[in-house]
Amino acid sequence: MKRLLVLVPCILLSSCAYNQHINEHSSGVAITQQQIAAVEINKTTRQALLTQWGIPDRTQQEKDGLEVFEYIHEHSKKSEQSFIFLFNIDSDKVVSRKITRVVMRDGLVISVNTSEV
Repeated sequence: MKRLLVLVPCILLSSCAYNQHINEHSSGVAITQQQIAAVEINKTTRQALLTQWGIPDRTQQEKDGLEVFEYIHEHSKKSEQSFIFLFNIDSDKVVSRKITRVVMRDGLVISVNTSEV
């Protein structure tokens, strides 16, 4: 019984220990304003875009013959909080997301726009 009386407060006190780790992570291709400015509407080709910017994160073929490339750059933080002996809390949060959308017709760029979420 005495051991239990000593053990219970030790466990309860140790469960109050708190740790937090934050990891930041970026994914995708970050398209710069200079890269966007270098694109010439109705002159820059699909192949030139692939060479300069790389493979897009998403592609889409529209019924009207348009081809859409989307380049997505995300910055996220992962937080791991632990309360020793009791429980852990993990959370992922996207801090910023930038989508650069390129629309092409017949292999030529006809529009480029960027949105930030």
